[in-house]
Amino acid sequence: MSKIRLSAAVLLGIGIAIGFFHPLAVSQSSAPSQPPLKEIHVDRSCKILPDQSNALSDYTQAEIQNDDAICHRDGPNTSHHIEEALRDGMRLRSKVTVIEQEYLLQNVTSEPVTFVVEYALPDGWKIDSDPQPVKIADGTAFFRVNVKPGQILRLHVGQRHTDPITDAN
Repeated sequence: MSKIRLSAAVLLGIGIAIGFFHPLAVSQSSAPSQPPLKEIHVDRSCKILPDQSNALSDYTQAEIQNDDAICHRDGPNTSHHIEEALRDGMRLRSKVTVIEQEYLLQNVTSEPVTFVVEYALPDGWKIDSDPQPVKIADGTAFFRVNVKPGQILRLHVGQRHTDPITDAN
């Protein structure tokens, strides 16, 4: 019985050829990492939050605080409807209130940016949006949108509140 000795380089080459290893997985530390995009933070009223926005350093706080060219809001629009459901053989009815709005977010810089819409939710309300926020913390939903230079994107944000209807109502 003969013994065949294979070097590590030959074994690695065979592994790559048959798909066991990804060539970049071997030396990921040498791959250049992308710097994070600069951010523009706005609140639910489209007011720019300059203390958290690092992408607008060329502008004064007075210029950007309520700039409709950077953030414009359509709405809010409110609607009401009744929802019914059967649970354990009982019919449950609820009055539902939905508030929706759209944000028009424009990147006025020469580099890509991430808009962060910080949408404070009143107690008892839930987000009813597509897309969903990336996180909800301390009653605030955080939506992130990457925007190219000069690009305008729309972000739909909805919230809903459900009140059970009792026989006394």
